[in-house]
Amino acid sequence: MNDVQPVILLGPDDVDALATSAVGLAAAAETARLCGEGTIKTGRVQVIGDMSWMRIMAGLIDDLDLLGYKEFHRVGQRVRYHVHLFRQSTGDPIATIDGRRITGLRTASLASVAAHHWAGTTPQRVGLIGSGEEAREGLRALVGAINVSEAFVYSPTPANREAYAKEMTVETGTKVTPVSEQSQVMNSCDVLYVATSSHNEPFLSGDELGSVRFIAAIGSTMPVHRELRGGVFLACDEVVVDTMDATHESGDCIEATELGWDATSAITLGNYLMRPPLPAAEGRTLFKSIGSVEQDLVLAYYLAQEAIRTGRGTEITDVASLRIMR
Repeated sequence: MNDVQPVILLGPDDVDALATSAVGLAAAAETARLCGEGTIKTGRVQVIGDMSWMRIMAGLIDDLDLLGYKEFHRVGQRVRYHVHLFRQSTGDPIATIDGRRITGLRTASLASVAAHHWAGTTPQRVGLIGSGEEAREGLRALVGAINVSEAFVYSPTPANREAYAKEMTVETGTKVTPVSEQSQVMNSCDVLYVATSSHNEPFLSGDELGSVRFIAAIGSTMPVHRELRGGVFLACDEVVVDTMDATHESGDCIEATELGWDATSAITLGNYLMRPPLPAAEGRTLFKSIGSVEQDLVLAYYLAQEAIRTGRGTEITDVASLRIMR
């Protein structure tokens, strides 16, 4: 009797069709819950060569009977991402999924889950710094999570911010206004989404936050990456992180610690969602994200389940042979 279960392959077109804000937000909320319970195990390895590098991040998620890994590698400017999922109880493969879209969607979704907890149903003006794909994912997720009354975008390249505003207004149904100065965003919004390449000098200081009451900063994920100056952390009354690793792996957090910020005061998103948020009238909240493999795996799993539900993707026979060990 053949009991081999088919493996689902989801290519980039499949993922684009399945990666709705609803799926992303549901996966993000589940990830926050699972991380709050502290039962996830993760590990990673990175190999760097003269012309290329590869990073593999693996995780075990008991509650979903899931194990898997995300792999991405770069050669010059060429980057590829894949996520591979297996049943933890049997080791049988579930899916192989193109990972390009997953990183941006899970990051935006986690930030938007935090923003929803903070904002509730109150209308919010949203500001965006950056006009690339991460900023697009951010606005999509925010519109799906909170009551966005209007949005403003700043990017140093006029053509980019103009195109972003035009395209995202049509896509989201929310009016997006391009502005020529960063300060115009800071003085026009309640919720700020910072999504830049973070490879240059940090550009946002604690004394430049204007009317902003909730900040989501997602660009700086390594010690050499910077978006926020450390003073931003000192200017916030509550700091929420997607993983405590952010406090020592992000260049933003490292500078903040050097300036006197107490990294142990940060709380994880899972714990944040279990308690009342700090009201806007009582202070400013910062959500800092660097990403972690369980976020990728849970979102990939949700995409695989959605593919099964909708009949999307390609089914193949498992290509990894089974060996029974003594």
